[in-house]
Amino acid sequence: MVEERFQKEFRTKKCENLMKPEVRFLLDLPLDVKETISKSIIRDAFRTFKNVGIGFSGGTDSVVILHLAKEIIKDDTPVVFANTRFQFQETYKYIKEIIEEFGVKNYKEFMSETDKFEEFKAQHGFMTPEFTALCCEYHKIKPMLKAVEDTGMDALITGIRGLEHEERAQEIVFSPRDPPKFPKHVRVHPILFWTQQDVLDYVKKKGIKCNPLYAEGYTSLGCTHCTSKNTDPDAHERAGRGAVRETIMKRLRDLGYS
Repeated sequence: MVEERFQKEFRTKKCENLMKPEVRFLLDLPLDVKETISKSIIRDAFRTFKNVGIGFSGGTDSVVILHLAKEIIKDDTPVVFANTRFQFQETYKYIKEIIEEFGVKNYKEFMSETDKFEEFKAQHGFMTPEFTALCCEYHKIKPMLKAVEDTGMDALITGIRGLEHEERAQEIVFSPRDPPKFPKHVRVHPILFWTQQDVLDYVKKKGIKCNPLYAEGYTSLGCTHCTSKNTDPDAHERAGRGAVRETIMKRLRDLGYS
């Protein structure tokens, strides 16, 4: 039996209670209305900021973002992927397929200079809080911040949702990131108020091909060493991401994680 903190009903309600009132009240809207609002948020981002980029990870949430933005983005809009070296091979293949299928013209990958996985493991032990924070910061967070800086983004659109995690639940749609901690930009969250079911219904309705790993029992995707299958119907969607990562999410987000 899954721990209470990872139970779907318990954790979803906890996240809902943490959401900002102006975001929370959007949760119960019909999907077609949410779609309209999300597209409006994306258009507002392109009207407000000079160089908007989109983060794409190969997950269902991020493919929904890319699909919503398809008719709005420009040919030179950077679509960026933080390649940690440790994502699933299925994810790398899927990303390539979607980039080609959607006709993305300015796709860029960013990667750390070296692989420090074994070094961090030897220093701090495997999957300890310190290992997880260092590994994620070095291999994922810093490459994404480099993407923001190198492409000159002043806004980065991502596919986070408030019901995914207690830390993400407290987010706002246009969320500033300021120096000296980060390159100055705003994180834009067009589907912050979508549920997991909204995402599943959207991809089905639009006939969008999803990462094949979901059909194998994964409900949230990351690197191979910190992602496991989640086949318990009573478990929250992020139950497969590991207790350590979920516990230190505030620390990771303070470092720049989405």
